[in-house]
Amino acid sequence: MSDLKSFLSDGTGALGLRVEELVRRHADLWRTAPDEPAPPKKRYARAEKRAVERELSALVTGLSSEPLRTAFLDGALDAARLEEIAAGLRPAFKRLLRLVDLPLEEVYDGRFVEATRNFLRAARDFDPDLGLPSAYQALRNVWIMNSLQFDLGLPIDHTDAIFAYSMVYPYLDNMLDDARTAETGKLDFVARLRSWLEGAAAAPASPAEEKLAALVRLMERQYPRAAFPGVYQSLLAIYNAQVKSLPQQRAADRPSTEDILSISLEKGGASVLADGYLVAGTLRPEDEEFAFGFGTVLQLADDLQDMAEDARCGHRTLFSPGRAGLPLDATALRLEAYLAAVLERVRRGPAPGRPALCDAIGSGLALMFRESTGKQPEYFRRAFVRRAKRGFPVRFSYLRRLRRRLGDKLPAGRDRLSDLDPGLVALMALSSRAFSLD
Repeated sequence: MSDLKSFLSDGTGALGLRVEELVRRHADLWRTAPDEPAPPKKRYARAEKRAVERELSALVTGLSSEPLRTAFLDGALDAARLEEIAAGLRPAFKRLLRLVDLPLEEVYDGRFVEATRNFLRAARDFDPDLGLPSAYQALRNVWIMNSLQFDLGLPIDHTDAIFAYSMVYPYLDNMLDDARTAETGKLDFVARLRSWLEGAAAAPASPAEEKLAALVRLMERQYPRAAFPGVYQSLLAIYNAQVKSLPQQRAADRPSTEDILSISLEKGGASVLADGYLVAGTLRPEDEEFAFGFGTVLQLADDLQDMAEDARCGHRTLFSPGRAGLPLDATALRLEAYLAAVLERVRRGPAPGRPALCDAIGSGLALMFRESTGKQPEYFRRAFVRRAKRGFPVRFSYLRRLRRRLGDKLPAGRDRLSDLDPGLVALMALSSRAFSLD
């Protein structure tokens, strides 16, 4: 880490100290979280699983009918037709949500679909060559920011700041994760990125960097630096966290478990903290706490979900397979308890919609945890996998088949966002994400 200190920014101000405090507080929550199984909230009998599978298959069939497929590919879906499709699917969605005990209706509604559609249109105009995987990566952050808009009582809408910050993710991750680029080249880029976030000039060195610089200018257009210093302190806080996380990717480095915990909490927490500032411009301390805690859980959930890929790439996380040759049951159980502790800590905040949002987050992430276990059973004991199966609303074998079916929807060569109708991409993205299908 010592050779990376020169790349850190000292522009985080008081927010940098706040992030350090939040990392310590959430590290204590993680350490004290039990790693023993809690009583199951819900077990699904075979008949219940079959009922969910029938509803989910019908929903996928409705989304992949030939008329919709044609509209999906030729961009002929207007707003009225999209609303007609959504209205036709809504009863099936509601039945499915009830069957799987996923309380999304109080939080996620048509405003999220429209905000998603507007984002996809803007992304297509900004970069016609943007691939669907990159668009979906950016969309994950859009949905987090839309959720924060709901939490803070703001209109759920597409904004320049939401678009710009969410689009940073695919470009930044692709550049930092590119195995063909030497670390010296990545660090040169990191230095230029810091200059843009600090408001200084630095010439972009590639077309991708030009896009990143343009995205920073877009944030500046919505939030002038002099009037919203917290916005840029939060951006520099997540920048610093990303720099500190680079040792996780180095084969020569051996960060300790405590170091990995701090890195993961800071990176996840600072990311959603920046989401909050870019949604609202300013945040109260209790809203900072909510955003930071939400971000830490999402980061650790991603690490659980991506542990096989991280192992292949040599990235180290709390869920790195083969750590000490032990199964990962205890770490996954601790994550469940940590999620409950974080949500309990923040649900009593002043935002009126926060309890409903906490319920949706808790139920959705619990499904993700079980799905991650079923997708990577080789890293867990058999009894732990059986526990995940009993608590998941469909069979894991069915989910694998459904993923293959979804993957076969697009013809070869039609994998760019500009090839497809943004309205139906929005519907499919929301449907898929809601049920852990991607």
